[in-house]
Amino acid sequence: MSELAVVLASASLGAMLFFSAAIAPTVFQSLPEEYAGGFLRAVFPKYFLINGAMAVLAGLITFRVVEGGILVGCGIVMLAVRYFAIPIINDARDAMLAGDEAGAHRFALWHRGTVLLNVGQMFGLAVAIFLLLGTRT
Repeated sequence: MSELAVVLASASLGAMLFFSAAIAPTVFQSLPEEYAGGFLRAVFPKYFLINGAMAVLAGLITFRVVEGGILVGCGIVMLAVRYFAIPIINDARDAMLAGDEAGAHRFALWHRGTVLLNVGQMFGLAVAIFLLLGTRT
């Protein structure tokens, strides 16, 4: 099962890297801001749900305490972002677009926080993959 865990974690990490490096910048370069924001608002819940579910599943099937803990932890954080942070960010962005300065500050703060969490999740996935590949027999 460790092989499947590596595949799931690697797929999640690859999707996260591709989205961060290619998709998000291209969306903002190619679409007007109001459309780019709407597109990402539709994609991000799926992004965090799918990547979170893959990380949790990978962690549960590793049967390795450290690696599994890292993967499940990353997945839970992704799912928390999906169900807790994204609605706050969306509300703050709506307030910001309506001219509310407090909304703009809240959006910047929560957005920055989720970006840092996303980087941490990618790091966690990479560490877990490295450990799983290094402990193969």
